[in-house]
Amino acid sequence: MQNRVIPVEFEELKSSGTLPSPAGVGIKILEITRTDEFSADDMGQAIMSDSSLTGRVLELANSADRAGQEPITTVSAAIMRLGATTVRNLALAFSVISERDNGACNGFNYPLYWSGSLARAVAAKSLSVHVGGVSSEEAYVAGLLAEVGVLALATVHSEPYAKVLLETRGQPMSAVLAAENTAFDIDHSTVGYCMMLDWGLPDSFASAVESFNLERLSPAGDVTLDTLSDLLRFADAISSAMLLTATTPPRRINEVGEQIERLQEVLGYSDADVARLVGQIAGEWSRWGERLDIATCDVSFESIKEAIRRGREAFKKEVSLQTGGGIRCESVVADNIVTTEDVVEDARGLVAEKIKVLAVDDDPVALRLLVTVLRKQGFDVSFAKNGAEAMRISMREGPDLIVADQEMPEMSGLELTRALRRSKRGASMYIVLLTGAQEEDLLVEAFESGVDDYVQKPFDARHLMARLRAGMRIVGLQRRIEEDRRTILRQLADKNNFNRKLKMLSLTDLLTEVPNRRHAMERVESEWKSSVRSGSQFAVLMVDIDRFKAVNDTYGHDVGDVVLKSTAQAISGTLRGENQVARLGGEEFLIIARGANAEDARVLGERVRLVVEENVVEAEGFRDGVTISIGVASFDQGFVGISEMMKAADDAVYQAKTLGRNQVRSAREDPQEADGLLARRKSA
Repeated sequence: MQNRVIPVEFEELKSSGTLPSPAGVGIKILEITRTDEFSADDMGQAIMSDSSLTGRVLELANSADRAGQEPITTVSAAIMRLGATTVRNLALAFSVISERDNGACNGFNYPLYWSGSLARAVAAKSLSVHVGGVSSEEAYVAGLLAEVGVLALATVHSEPYAKVLLETRGQPMSAVLAAENTAFDIDHSTVGYCMMLDWGLPDSFASAVESFNLERLSPAGDVTLDTLSDLLRFADAISSAMLLTATTPPRRINEVGEQIERLQEVLGYSDADVARLVGQIAGEWSRWGERLDIATCDVSFESIKEAIRRGREAFKKEVSLQTGGGIRCESVVADNIVTTEDVVEDARGLVAEKIKVLAVDDDPVALRLLVTVLRKQGFDVSFAKNGAEAMRISMREGPDLIVADQEMPEMSGLELTRALRRSKRGASMYIVLLTGAQEEDLLVEAFESGVDDYVQKPFDARHLMARLRAGMRIVGLQRRIEEDRRTILRQLADKNNFNRKLKMLSLTDLLTEVPNRRHAMERVESEWKSSVRSGSQFAVLMVDIDRFKAVNDTYGHDVGDVVLKSTAQAISGTLRGENQVARLGGEEFLIIARGANAEDARVLGERVRLVVEENVVEAEGFRDGVTISIGVASFDQGFVGISEMMKAADDAVYQAKTLGRNQVRSAREDPQEADGLLARRKSA
């Protein structure tokens, strides 16, 4: 399956430089695996440079669904067991998560996003046993990254996307996608698809995730569990049930209840079976949440059922009162994750905030003294009792300054510094080392590891503050730079959006809202060059509305405009894939059909003709239908250039009109042969 052409809208998002992306070791893995001939040993060495990532990969390789197999202790063994591609994808997914951060998009709940992504991943992994051809690791990665397109739009278009989220709150996914396309000319499903291709994930994987975003699990109709997309829909239903909150709209709670019932039906599970499944998922969710420093909560099938019961009661009241809102569900499953305040800090207020300092020392007395000194100076202070705990807090809270002791168990101050400097977030933190060492070699090693300054222990408070003032100046500069950067990126995104809309207007027919002649000819030229270069097929279908002049003369141009717009919409709604209709002028349209030969194009033309014939146009004083005549010309008919091909299609339209209108004719076609072919097709 060939990858789709990456839309220019995604390239503009990518050019902003703020799209969520793998960082640190993830970037290294991307570089190593850009071709299919990458070395598993090189990838293993890259993974082992990050101890945390190594542990996560080993844990998945030794997961419960591989019970009975010999435990493994090395990355090379994990690669042998899981496959190089699977381990690569796991490493990329974990790398993306390690760079998570709260952003500037008001109304986007970042903690809930990451918690929901992890819950979906764990649920998908547990359900993967029911889907042939999908490994538990592939399901896990898909669950983690399934909604990365949403995160991308919130990151690049923080302010306008906040408005989209507000306007579509509680609405179905189709409304959200439509609002995104209106605002940005691209939706989160397409963004996620393009991002995964950009990271080198296979098209089949990216397409499955895109399909999940386009169509979530429906409580009605035929639902199966056969593909990765199906798996994600059911996993999403489970994660949604685990994350019901006091702010979840009753309509959504009712929908989740129906989805869980549908899950039971498809799996053939009893309540006890589902309770065991939810218990297993909740336990693994909690364990992975602790390892990844993602918030989770205690949840059971009983608590979910109670939340759904109360939510449905509230939903029934809403429906009966026909208020469309105003009643809030009091049942809370995951209230310890999400508060009613989803608003994140605005970048413009960064400079006025307190400076956040993380104090790290394994000696309780020394740590208490350090925290007291820092708080007296007005810092916003958090603390950690060892280097490993400091690493987790740093990734979660993003302190501006870190004051860390050198000699600590588990992870020393130098090891903490090296680990932080490998991550995008930790690279900008100002680190002051507390050390009792006097040796010059140790101090040189400290600065080479990334330490910004050091203070001798036991420290003098005035001496420490003098050292920290340099850090405060750096933090202030970083904040102003970050504020300016966000402003520039916001302006760039707005400019790109504005320019794209201007370009779209220049290529769009304002009356019918389909592409105009200029766009059509650019597209035809592009398709012709592609066909000449690769031997691919394409066809053009010239369309002319029959007796349109009579409509204008009898009913007026206002009615004629309605006929044109309605006909354009009817044609556009018939086309699939990358086929496209454009208005050439007057009552003439052009359909460009990628991949179609002469026979395919004629079948398409017949389908379009029937749809237009059945379309009823309604305008003031007019309620009737129109017909169209269509002329078809295709690349495989041996034309020597675009002009000859377009003229042949135009001649075929003229032939269709001459022979009675409301019919399809192909270029270079004998009329009698065409009539015989059409008659045989109708009788078949």
